Amino acid sequence: MNICIFGVGGVGGYFGTLITRRFSAEHAIHFIARGSHKDAIMANGLILKKEAGEKVFTVHPTSCTDTTSGLPVCDIIILSVKSYDLPGAVETIRPITGEQTVILPLLNGVDIYDRIRTTLATGMVLPACVYVGTYIEQPGVIFQKGGNCRICLGADPNHPDSTPEALLSLLRECNIDFSWEEDVRIAIWSKFIFIAAYGLVTATYDVTLGGILEDKQLSITTLSIMTEIVTIARKLSIPLPPESAATAFEKAKLFPYDAKTSFQRDVKAKGSINEADLFGGTIIRYGKELSVPVPVTESVYNNLIDTLKRKNTVG
Repeated sequence: MNICIFGVGGVGGYFGTLITRRFSAEHAIHFIARGSHKDAIMANGLILKKEAGEKVFTVHPTSCTDTTSGLPVCDIIILSVKSYDLPGAVETIRPITGEQTVILPLLNGVDIYDRIRTTLATGMVLPACVYVGTYIEQPGVIFQKGGNCRICLGADPNHPDSTPEALLSLLRECNIDFSWEEDVRIAIWSKFIFIAAYGLVTATYDVTLGGILEDKQLSITTLSIMTEIVTIARKLSIPLPPESAATAFEKAKLFPYDAKTSFQRDVKAKGSINEADLFGGTIIRYGKELSVPVPVTESVYNNLIDTLKRKNTVG
């Protein structure tokens, strides 16, 4: 097979190393990366380090490049980019996507499938979500810390009766933990409730998860955003458990007091180049479309956008 790992950052790099380690001798595996990270992989391979003390290993893909030009049509594409890079990424994979290509998007958001399908009609796109804590430690090095490293995925709504056996077999052979869900929207939205609400509040008020839990008003704000998301999901006929908001809120107690959300860290590091629209913008658009009031999300989101605009103006 021809396999493309498009976006070899923390998530794509982690799963890309596992796939390459197992199948580099059997399949052609192509990495798409950028800048110094790409250069380091080309020179020395991609290194995976794991917090649990497991042996560090290095893999060498068939190719590592920053373009799909010259690549063959692929059997499997694992798509792992930030949401703001998704439109460009989808355009870039179009030439290597055939009717039988299976695309597994591993990025946050509840409308990723729809975003992809607005510009890509071919192939099989599998709605999915992933639980893994990874980051680029330095160019050419992926560090995995936290998360259960599990992928939840389900059938393409355009091909509800098709099961991507080649991909599922690949995941099994690599000992990647995954579950094929009858209704994967439940997993996707359940994760979104947590990351969107805590992400927006931590980034807007520059506070840790523990700081939210000990602050009554911020706790109310976070739980209110979660409740607004649950209301939207139910309007979309997604059968979330009744206690979904409360369960998501309580999950923060499993993290250290000083834990920050990845969205919060991105806002701090990159300013206006962030996934605010993926979280706040998506909730607000769904609210308008479904006539669901989302006043708390709107307030927090607008506060964050205004703060970022002021910082850019001052800068």
